Amino acid sequence: MVTLNRALPNDYPEELYSPWYEDPIYKNLDVKRILVYVGGGGMGDVVMINPFFNALRSAWPESHITRIGGFSNPIKCLLKDSGLIDDVLYTVVGKHRPSAFPEYVKWWREGRRIGKVDLFVDTQRQFVPSLLFSLCFKYKHRIGYSSKCIFSDWKFKEPNRHEVHDTFQTLVMARRLGIKPPKPLHRICIPEKIKVIAHDLWENYHFGEAISMFPYSSKPIKNWGEDGYTALGRMLLEKGFKVLLFGGSSQFESLKNMASSMGSGAYVPYLFSGLSIDDEMYLCMALLKRSALTISGDSGGAHLSAALGTKTLVISLLSRVNKFMPLGDRVWSIYPEIECSPCPGRDMKACNKQRWCAEGITPQILCEAATSLLANEEE
Repeated sequence: MVTLNRALPNDYPEELYSPWYEDPIYKNLDVKRILVYVGGGGMGDVVMINPFFNALRSAWPESHITRIGGFSNPIKCLLKDSGLIDDVLYTVVGKHRPSAFPEYVKWWREGRRIGKVDLFVDTQRQFVPSLLFSLCFKYKHRIGYSSKCIFSDWKFKEPNRHEVHDTFQTLVMARRLGIKPPKPLHRICIPEKIKVIAHDLWENYHFGEAISMFPYSSKPIKNWGEDGYTALGRMLLEKGFKVLLFGGSSQFESLKNMASSMGSGAYVPYLFSGLSIDDEMYLCMALLKRSALTISGDSGGAHLSAALGTKTLVISLLSRVNKFMPLGDRVWSIYPEIECSPCPGRDMKACNKQRWCAEGITPQILCEAATSLLANEEE
């Protein structure tokens, strides 16, 4: 049996954070410089952390916000160019071992260069880096949930946090300071010139009522399968829809072949745009905004689509739906009701990689779900 449900992310209970809004701490803080340490830099990671930076920017619009961590195109497009951060202190530590010592030296040197900041935010949960931050950086105030808030100026509990959506786990720090989650939750800006190019593509190729797809994710084990997407694409084309395929630069050739196998009406839009690869994500965003529906596995593209407000149908094979699903008002999840779903280790070892969950969701089932959503029959 396969279930189609509206994805409702788990949040902390309101009684935890509502008292923090009564006398907001942030209104009594003079914050001009903020450092935020963040680990992940993939598209999905950045989309999920976007609301937290949006909350900080909303509370202190004139502050200088520095993100400490790696740098990627999603960080550029979804944080820096959206006005949520001012710069990045580049550092990447895979695992906190002696081999990471050169990065720690960099932290100490950057801490001396930057001087004392008004607020340091630590979004990771390991004791060692939290301790090193205390030694390397100077700050007036600090907030973080590492080691049960031992390094934080403000303490707070996290009831059942392992069931809470990752975005709300991060937002609890903003809430502890009395900052309410912004509305809309995400702040994502698309350059006007890209909007014009997207409009021209839409008109020139007669995309009409188009359905976007992200057939690939960062972890191949989460993918539904190329053959499945190809068959689904053919069914949707027969119903009169156009199909737009998106993915990373290393996937363009596979996407091109998939579009060819689907037939006339399936496109990889970037290949017709003439844009540089640095602008591919912007084009993707602009076209997603125009799409009638996005179909994807648990991918960064699904998170992006949901954040942009596009109807999004997620093929959930491994994830716990209410904890890791894309966050948005128009998100649905389709998943098989089998004994090992959600996948206990998110690695398909429970079925010896037989992919029972993927086999249980057929192209026909997805096509019916898509047409139902587009006809507003999901309820």
